[in-house]
Amino acid sequence: MSSSIISHTRTESPNPMLKRAFSLPITQTAWREERRGPPTHCLEQKKVPVMHDLAPGELLVKVEAAALNPVGYKLMQMLPNTLAKRPHTAESDFTGIVVATQGTTGFSQGEPVCGWISQSMSQITSQGALCEYVRVRGDHVIHRPENLTPVQAAGVCLAGLSAYQLLVHDAKVKKGDRILINNGSGGVGTFAIQIAKALGCHVTSSASSSSAEFVRKVGADQIIDYQVEPLSQSLANSPPLVPFDAVIDCYGLDSNFYGNSDKYLKADGVFASVAPATGSLLATASAGAHLFSQAWKPAWLGGNTRKFSLLNLQNSKEDLRALQALIASGKVIPVVDSVYKFDDALLAYDKLMSGRAKGKVVVVINAELYLESKASPS
Repeated sequence: MSSSIISHTRTESPNPMLKRAFSLPITQTAWREERRGPPTHCLEQKKVPVMHDLAPGELLVKVEAAALNPVGYKLMQMLPNTLAKRPHTAESDFTGIVVATQGTTGFSQGEPVCGWISQSMSQITSQGALCEYVRVRGDHVIHRPENLTPVQAAGVCLAGLSAYQLLVHDAKVKKGDRILINNGSGGVGTFAIQIAKALGCHVTSSASSSSAEFVRKVGADQIIDYQVEPLSQSLANSPPLVPFDAVIDCYGLDSNFYGNSDKYLKADGVFASVAPATGSLLATASAGAHLFSQAWKPAWLGGNTRKFSLLNLQNSKEDLRALQALIASGKVIPVVDSVYKFDDALLAYDKLMSGRAKGKVVVVINAELYLESKASPS
């Protein structure tokens, strides 16, 4: 069966079946990871093919906007080329319009969607979000909630799924639980606060003094200023009167933070983290080994008896639909920090890596959408 194509451009397609249906570009511009290093060293704009040949259950999406994630630049700097399977297009999160489908996908031409490219999919197909057209499996995509702009929708899936799975699957939070969220102002943190509140939890979040009011507006009930004293030290010295039911670390784990958690986390509580501390591959492995030794050792050998869970992010259509429903209800709204033009993606990474971004950093693909986002910020 040939792919179903929506009329979009006059550029000829090399596939005669697609040419008769109407054509798509043969090539596109993408930000490609060419080598290991920081984004300024690693990324280059390249011309790459538009993937016309879709497998059953796949979509081709014209990308309107893509969102950056800390895991993206961390893996750029940490993984050698062979492990990362470079070159490949950068980033995971996108929103756009369906222009082609193959087989049964649950989506039609012309529908606005948001989705993500998982790490495993990226390594197989070399696909990523920082491009003009992306080929993606239908189970990695949801219909774009009608109450979101393209800029807001760009960063839904990876950060939203991460927060949802940390809370629901790893920590198994429930109504009435008292939750501590580390780095509540970041992309995952803003989702985690809102999802936890939607689930009926009381939320305490760490934040800098300059971000405290922002985090309160997102939904946090209490704030701990980590600039006054490191969070792990502050909680160990002045533990809450009622210990937390769960800790959701949305930053990247400091082993001392988990190591002291018996002082502020309930005996049956869960410490769930997005990742161990990052740096070089060797440093990350060393930090991870120290962390897991704390979790495995018995208390009399210096271990921690609190349950530790490290996020193993998996695509889940069920979880994506649950996230979609929370957004459609207005209980969760993606927070956008800033918007950049496609050609300015490296400046967008500078902003993300500065540690000052509140919510998602978004890159728009066309100038019209960029101008619209500046005229009517989301």
